[in-house]
Amino acid sequence: MARKSRKNLPQPEQAAASVLLPELEEAKIPAAIYGRLSVEDEEKEESMETQIALVQDYINRSSELSYVDTYFDNGFTGTNFKRPAFTRLMNDVRQKKIKCIVVKDLSRFGRNYLEAGYYIETVFPFLGIRLIAVTDNFDSTRKEDMESLALPIRNMVNAMYAKDISKKIWTSLQRKKEAGYAVGNDAPYGYIRNPMTKRNEIDPEAAFYVQLIFQWELMGVPIFEIARRMTLLQVPTPREWHRKMVEGKEVLTYKKWGVTTIRHILENQTYVGDTINNKSTQKLFAGQDRRDLPKEQWYVAKNTHPAIIARDDFEKVQKILNKNRVVFQTVRAKSEQIRAEYQNDLAGMVFCADCGRQMEFERLPHGAEESKKVCYYICKARQADDKCIGHQIPEKLLKALIMDQLHLFIVQLSDKRKVLEELQKIEDVQNPVYRAKGEIMSLTDKVSQMAKKREQLYADYVAGVVDSEDYQLIREDYSRQYDGLRAALQEAENKKTEVERQIEEYMNMTSHLEEHLDNFEFDIQLVKSLVQKIEVSADKRIRIVFGFQDVFTELGKESAET
Repeated sequence: MARKSRKNLPQPEQAAASVLLPELEEAKIPAAIYGRLSVEDEEKEESMETQIALVQDYINRSSELSYVDTYFDNGFTGTNFKRPAFTRLMNDVRQKKIKCIVVKDLSRFGRNYLEAGYYIETVFPFLGIRLIAVTDNFDSTRKEDMESLALPIRNMVNAMYAKDISKKIWTSLQRKKEAGYAVGNDAPYGYIRNPMTKRNEIDPEAAFYVQLIFQWELMGVPIFEIARRMTLLQVPTPREWHRKMVEGKEVLTYKKWGVTTIRHILENQTYVGDTINNKSTQKLFAGQDRRDLPKEQWYVAKNTHPAIIARDDFEKVQKILNKNRVVFQTVRAKSEQIRAEYQNDLAGMVFCADCGRQMEFERLPHGAEESKKVCYYICKARQADDKCIGHQIPEKLLKALIMDQLHLFIVQLSDKRKVLEELQKIEDVQNPVYRAKGEIMSLTDKVSQMAKKREQLYADYVAGVVDSEDYQLIREDYSRQYDGLRAALQEAENKKTEVERQIEEYMNMTSHLEEHLDNFEFDIQLVKSLVQKIEVSADKRIRIVFGFQDVFTELGKESAET
């Protein structure tokens, strides 16, 4: 019987949907079908439908089981349990939707005898799950089946079979690769894979654009410009071409061509008529991911199919690409060296005073002399905003202007610190600490007076001077005033503590800043500690927004308000 192609097989959900779902009978066990096919089953005349039909028939004939759902992993190895349908099955098992799992045979469940045995002997009994393998006549509820030596032997045989078939498949693929057959289902852009001969045949429409790409490269057109032209021509990308020609789907929108796609086409030796195999490898049995192999290990079979590009033209393009690659690597290395040498110290701090945009840092090292190596902060809003004409300022000039303003700022802070020191020595409302202490003393006195009023009110009530109704009204009023004064007193004490803390920090900070008065070199740490934002106008004027809290100014405002 001829083997059915798996490409056209329904997905697990579709397979499950094709089976009528009978309503669960109250006394029956909810059972699920689990099946699996993998690349290791190439020689077996088996299909998804065959497995599902066999197990479905078993459940229908059973008086104990009631069908719930089908879970099928198509194209997944049995040597591990990292399979999407199996994961979905176990999730439903843990949610108690499934109580029994039925498989065609134990090899469909898994071929790793250690993991399969762990599930059968430990996990399923713990979860209360019954496992049935139809053709193996295995039922986990039968004691003789679980204790039989046949179970671990059968699992071990399945594992050995998986390893053996994996080696056979690998050997078969290696022979095909060495013989120059195109291994895999997909042909490169510009070709169509003949399913009978396994050879590449030219697709005239796509091949025309491959030739056009090579011609542009030979004419010296940059790769990014080639990609732009392909996009403008609305040529389907290789992925869109595959969807249209192989998958038979309609292409409604045209994607943007990328530089990487163009470069892959220009580097693909298939276009001269050669078949390239063994670019990557994968161990099926071990469940390893695919990994690329070095060019020295590739299998190159020449002239196995019609060429789209002449061999000498292809070699010329490779020389151009190699030359461009060397130039690119040289430029990138130089660029990285420049970036490392000329750091953007003011990153995220410099803004245009006219349009508000963040100014970009440009490294423009002209010439070999150090004096000619200049960097700029540039506002590139020349065409984006009519309010701004776009302008730039040399980094060195900006840093010098910043340090000038910082020195003036530090001098002002130092003068204010001296004034604050003198204020602390006098007992006057201008002294913020004295003022805070005075407020505390005043509130403390008011709280004491209110406490005495409350005591006198109670004495008058006991003496009969005040009746019960008046006593209650006056007492509530006194209580509100007393609580308000207590809260105000607590706030005043907190304020005094905060003022003392701010003054102490202010004194320490300004004293430390004075150390920088004799140093006019740019100090990035000093700038970041004081400056929040730098605004640069077109006429090179700068405005610095300081992040430093000027306690002196705040205290001065309070004194003025007082």
